[in-house]
Amino acid sequence: MDRRGVWGRGVRVGLLMACVPGLPWAALALGVAAVEFLRGGDTRLAAHDVRYGGLLLGGSVLAGLLMGSLLAGGLALAARVLTRAGGLALAGGVLGLLVFPGELAVVGMATDGAYAQIGTTFLAWPVMAVVAAAHSADIVGRTRARTWLWVPGPARRLGRG
Repeated sequence: MDRRGVWGRGVRVGLLMACVPGLPWAALALGVAAVEFLRGGDTRLAAHDVRYGGLLLGGSVLAGLLMGSLLAGGLALAARVLTRAGGLALAGGVLGLLVFPGELAVVGMATDGAYAQIGTTFLAWPVMAVVAAAHSADIVGRTRARTWLWVPGPARRLGRG
């Protein structure tokens, strides 16, 4: 098993899981800050929204890296025991359920507990667990069904040596 490849594919899925629910809120906060600043409104409120956007952007990326690393590590360990794709998908789904609260924490902290943002991100939790489950066989290298997870170029021979 190519360990660096597993980690890279896991991080890509983790970034997808964290950034899909988090980055739209960051873009909205930065857009509102630009409108407030350009309209000549309250610059202190605009700076506050820039802080929200920066925390959401940086926090989502950091949470995605952490989520992807944990997902890749857990699936690499599970792949040693589980041989069927269904078992890997179940392990990936459970790991996705366990790591996604990191993104919930980022959205909660960055928005000072705004109900709409936390609620929408909470609703994305089961969807992102399904995303982790669907990509689990690709993360550990058992399939190549999701081409965006694989580095372009000639296929390397996987083996010991």
